[in-house]
Amino acid sequence: MTPQAAGPPVHVRAAGLAKSFGPVRALRRADLTVTAGRISALVGENGAGKSTLMQLISGDLSPDAGALDVGVRVGLVRQQLSTVDELSLLENIVFGAEDAAGTGAWPGRLLGGISWSAHKEGVRDLMARTGIVVPLAKPAAEVPVGVRQRVDILSALYRGARCLLLDEPTTYLTPREVDTLFEVMRDLAAGGMSVVFISHRLREVVQHCDEVNVLRRGESVLHLPAAPFELGRIGRAMTGGDDAAGGEATGAARPAGAPPGVPVLDVGGRLSVRAGEIVGIAGVSGNGQNELLDTIAGLQRSAAHLPLTIDGREVSRWSTRARRAAGLRFIPESVKESGSAPAASITDNVISAVPPPGLRGRLGLLRRGKADQLARSLVERARVVASSTRQPASELSGGNLQRVAVARELGDGARILLAHEPTRGVDFAGVALIHAQLREFTSRGGAVLLVTSDVDELLALSDRVHVIDRGRLGRDYERDELTLGRLGELLGGLGHDVAAARHEEVP
Repeated sequence: MTPQAAGPPVHVRAAGLAKSFGPVRALRRADLTVTAGRISALVGENGAGKSTLMQLISGDLSPDAGALDVGVRVGLVRQQLSTVDELSLLENIVFGAEDAAGTGAWPGRLLGGISWSAHKEGVRDLMARTGIVVPLAKPAAEVPVGVRQRVDILSALYRGARCLLLDEPTTYLTPREVDTLFEVMRDLAAGGMSVVFISHRLREVVQHCDEVNVLRRGESVLHLPAAPFELGRIGRAMTGGDDAAGGEATGAARPAGAPPGVPVLDVGGRLSVRAGEIVGIAGVSGNGQNELLDTIAGLQRSAAHLPLTIDGREVSRWSTRARRAAGLRFIPESVKESGSAPAASITDNVISAVPPPGLRGRLGLLRRGKADQLARSLVERARVVASSTRQPASELSGGNLQRVAVARELGDGARILLAHEPTRGVDFAGVALIHAQLREFTSRGGAVLLVTSDVDELLALSDRVHVIDRGRLGRDYERDELTLGRLGELLGGLGHDVAAARHEEVP
């Protein structure tokens, strides 16, 4: 890289980058300069090209056109995590590290040339310095998604990255962990590293980043080199028009509505969700949220054998398909991994569970034209960026795939929605849209059980909130009992009134 005459060194310089995948132009003209000692934000709507630009900088892809100069080792922490289930977390962290602790390169373990004690010491020192702590001996398959994301961050740092590319890194974290992460990012920048922060949480961007870069439809449209940053200006640059949300929708107060009605979902009298109500589940990732929702959805058996009712009908012994026919819908934590068929078309993903009435002919054959028409209507309603409903779901960005899943699950026949991180990876305009869809669903008598790590979203949407801790549900709090600070204390284990909480085991 050409030495700089003055000022801090430039780690990455990209100018006019373009990249296409077949007929899809992911990047048209992208520019980005990343400087040592600074935290640079990269924002844009779903499908704007952010992830593609990061893959070009990391060397995973080559540009079709433009100039790219990278002068330091780059570490990319992807939105889709890279951990290997069969390996321990320690093995995942050091996998591919070249003499990170002076111990020899992987796979020296197989050749007897690796010192695991030295690697463990090095990783423990890294965790102590960064505050990012994981259980090193556990296999990746046994820890939740949030822990695996922290493993990817540690792995990039352990390999000696001087430029860290973070794709939605705060998605899985509690408020306290978010604060810790930004302290780590600031310390890394102060030590001469550069950090590129990709996020849809614009409030975090304006609070913690030194500069902001905006992509729209594959083109760089705005660079703000210094604070203060105006949310409205960033929003308009992202969308090319008015900032409809006026900032982040998650901070908006929930409008008052009719009192909740009769229970739509009841789990042994310990957890109920009534018609017209959103009940939130707050907790640090890995405290039983997956098990709770999987049990209600029929994906695993209840260890406590508690009765489960939907609209007053006992469904504990019903199959997942039968529960769906009764009106239960489920958005899993990772739509890409377990809530979609990536190789199938958007149309097939829309009708994948139980095809709506009228889509099959007399002989039971699918009416492809009507199915495509249904999918087009959903894509338009969810404002999904796609070239065709015949397009494979794997070609959609994570945020657009999430929009498809939410709109599909809120379709005809839905009574109770289990929503696990429903806005994960979705841009700020998409968040506002999904929030509006959830509220419209409950206004029609639907019920929502919401699990989200975004406390702003939790407080903006929920009528009542339970805190889950180590697989146990605490008492429910009415929304007006909670503030952001109070909820942060509960999530951090502070000020928790155990006598009043009356903890119950997750079913």
